Amino acid sequence: MSQTQTINPSQDQINALIDLYQSAQMANAEQACRELLQTYPQSLIVINVLGAALNGQGKLREAIQAFDKAIQLKPDYAEAYSNRGNALRDLEQLGKAVESYDKAIQLKPDFADAYVNRGNALRSLGQLEEATESYDKAIQLKPAYAEAYYNRGNALKDLEQLEEAGLSNVSSVNS
Repeated sequence: MSQTQTINPSQDQINALIDLYQSAQMANAEQACRELLQTYPQSLIVINVLGAALNGQGKLREAIQAFDKAIQLKPDYAEAYSNRGNALRDLEQLGKAVESYDKAIQLKPDFADAYVNRGNALRSLGQLEEATESYDKAIQLKPAYAEAYYNRGNALKDLEQLEEAGLSNVSSVNS
């Protein structure tokens, strides 16, 4: 048996977890993760889904602890840094959220979601030019990324660049 098989649950178990999460059954996803972690305490995917389920329930500090554990087990786990950034953003610790997104991007330079999330945190901080640059990078990486176009348009509107903002929002509709 390979090491991966002993560290992670079966693909069917992982799929069941993801299904619970994607169907917004956060409490059930949390419980299923906790049960699987008794057998697979170092499963990064289970720890990451646990953090996301906790975040989805507003248990933000617990979510951050889960993401920190995943990062401790795998320091180059970009998704855990990005998800940690989301929990920090929800806690309104925007500077720390940006740091987490920056680390995710450093580890995975083509991580379009991390650029959008970084842009959202920067926009909340009032750093509108930097936010727009993050959205632009996400769009460069994923040209049909409607959310990036929409958020870029809002940041440009905040910058009172109304003509460009209008063009940005039209682009998102046509993507």
